[in-house]
Amino acid sequence: MNNPSQDERVRIEPNSKPYLFKRLISDAFDILVVFILFMVLSNVLLSTPLANTYNEHYDNYKAIERKVVEQYEDDTKAISDALNNDSYYLDERFAANLHSYLLKLFAGFIAEAVVFLIFPLIFKTRGTPGKLLMRIMPFCERKQTRATIPSIIGKFAFVFIIDSAFLYLFTGIYTFILVPVIRLVEMLLNKKNNTICDAVSGVTMIEQLSYNGIYKF
Repeated sequence: MNNPSQDERVRIEPNSKPYLFKRLISDAFDILVVFILFMVLSNVLLSTPLANTYNEHYDNYKAIERKVVEQYEDDTKAISDALNNDSYYLDERFAANLHSYLLKLFAGFIAEAVVFLIFPLIFKTRGTPGKLLMRIMPFCERKQTRATIPSIIGKFAFVFIIDSAFLYLFTGIYTFILVPVIRLVEMLLNKKNNTICDAVSGVTMIEQLSYNGIYKF
């Protein structure tokens, strides 16, 4: 009796979407990788000349804080009033926070470029580390082929601007917790389990083995 080949054993409909659980694992893994890279890069940048302006403003407003605390000791109301009425202190603190955000934005750009741009452009399935791990891939339904380079670039731009730069401005480090929750809600609201990011970039996630052109890889 002839043994069935692997192709005959695999019974997956063409371009079938992955299980939601696999999709969640892949997204969570990607965000974890981005988080680790982001934290490492943020700490590295603080020790480079790029952080000189931030460090200067930070030292200035912290010096004022120490001076005011020494003056009023345990009187928290007096300390708060003195600092809130000191325009130089407020300007220095704002400048420090602004430069801190810009440094983190730069670190986030590099981290996300590695995960959401470089990896997909290198690997033929256009997958991120999480997608490669779970063997799922972005698929362009309009062209009936793997995700195109413009769609990968567009997806990266959306993730960086909306899911990162904009959201991080308001939620800080909690962004890394909120993004998976937001994506889960988005996936549950449609039959294809697509996120807004998928829709904007014109792709949907499918099982790698179900891709009609898998033998072209």
